[in-house]
Amino acid sequence: MELVAVLSDQKNNLVKFSLDSENDRLSLAVESPDLGSAKESMAAEIQGESGDIAFNVKYLMDGLKALPNNDIQMQLNASTQPVIFTPLGGLKMTYLVMPVQIRQ
Repeated sequence: MELVAVLSDQKNNLVKFSLDSENDRLSLAVESPDLGSAKESMAAEIQGESGDIAFNVKYLMDGLKALPNNDIQMQLNASTQPVIFTPLGGLKMTYLVMPVQIRQ
């Protein structure tokens, strides 16, 4: 995420998550009119429907850096409702973050 966050627009700092449940892929994308765009894709275990959701990358990174490991579960119901991030494993810790509404 730090790779794409570098190019996030200073005005809104948005990073867009694209969940692809058919191919079990999570893509992160940012666009900045001044700096360009970046996209990173990774394997993910996705249950449910495909879709897009966006976050303020600074808030998201602050919370994810506090989680103790890199294996993280992301729980969401809709792209306009809060998302819960929890580390996989025995530690009982959660990070709640509100997404930013994007135009489809």
